[in-house]
Amino acid sequence: MQSKIIGYSMAGLAIFIMVIGTIGYTIEGEVEEIPTPNIDGFVFFSEEALPGNPVGLFVSADTTITWDRDDIFLVIADETKKDQCDGIRASGGAFLQSESSSKTCQYGDTGYEATASDGNAGAEWHVISGEYYAGIGTQSGVLPQGAELNLHYEVKLSASFPTYLFSFLIGIGGFGLSRMK
Repeated sequence: MQSKIIGYSMAGLAIFIMVIGTIGYTIEGEVEEIPTPNIDGFVFFSEEALPGNPVGLFVSADTTITWDRDDIFLVIADETKKDQCDGIRASGGAFLQSESSSKTCQYGDTGYEATASDGNAGAEWHVISGEYYAGIGTQSGVLPQGAELNLHYEVKLSASFPTYLFSFLIGIGGFGLSRMK
């Protein structure tokens, strides 16, 4: 009798985890009054890393970032790319690069994890563990329309494949346990 109760409890818990994992949970927020860069096309990064996903094996985190201006582009880069861009900027290379045909650390560079130039559509990024930084810049040939930028972010948390697999196995085990006499 006790094995039936434990079995049904395990199966019920597995179904509950699968349903909650499918529905997910969304976190929203805003970051206001971010100073905008005044160098044409070059990226400036935040000094603070974006929060990572320490439980990425079990929880999937997908982020959408939108902003209120169309003259600004947004990128997400790993620590190596950020250091490369900070090094170019610190050496005065931003001006030199804007005069050359190089797109490194500028609008059009393809070395970022995520990039977007349309603030209404926004940037989408699947959050993974590691050191990643957000950066903004003005689009090439466009002068900034203001001195501040407002960002809105949304992070959708949901179950990942291993969570579904683990829950399925627990559910099958619970169902089998409930059938024992």
